[in-house]
Amino acid sequence: MLPFCVRYAAERIPGIWLWNVVVHLTGGLPMGSARDLNTAKAEFKAAWAALKARTTPEQLAAAYKAMNVRDDD
Repeated sequence: MLPFCVRYAAERIPGIWLWNVVVHLTGGLPMGSARDLNTAKAEFKAAWAALKARTTPEQLAAAYKAMNVRDDD
């Protein structure tokens, strides 16, 4: 599973691109919307970099492990 979701929300008028971080961390996780895919990807990339900068490697590892539904190590 990827640590993020980017999708086109055609049900919105006008349609927009929605993005969000989906790792299991406490606190507010970044999310946003944009009119085009390239902007959504750029905004996500900046938000992910900021999240990684304030999250320890141990916290990220634990979050990734929690996302592993197959229980692989």
